[in-house]
Amino acid sequence: MKLASLKLAFGMGLLFFNTCALAAGWTAPTRITSVGQYGTNSTFFTTEADVSQCGDKKKLFFLTSDATDPEKFYSTLLMAFASGKRMKVYLHDPVVCGPENAQKINAANFFYVFD
Repeated sequence: MKLASLKLAFGMGLLFFNTCALAAGWTAPTRITSVGQYGTNSTFFTTEADVSQCGDKKKLFFLTSDATDPEKFYSTLLMAFASGKRMKVYLHDPVVCGPENAQKINAANFFYVFD
């Protein structure tokens, strides 16, 4: 009986996580086609798919001051770019369009890397 309750609780938790992870705001998995740092606080990157809601549909950016571990995210971007892996990131809500018509992502703390 306890095992069934544990399985049910785990299943409900997994369902909740998947619902949150697939909520509006996540980009579709896409390949990173370029990565560049501008100044000391901005990192821009472009994607294979149109995922941005700003002028340049393939360009996103984040501010390193918004991230808890900007070096980790930057190295993940470089790894995804170099290896051709797909990635999805969480877009800023509400939509913030920055320099070069790029859309801001949410604090560079939420991302997934796929095959």
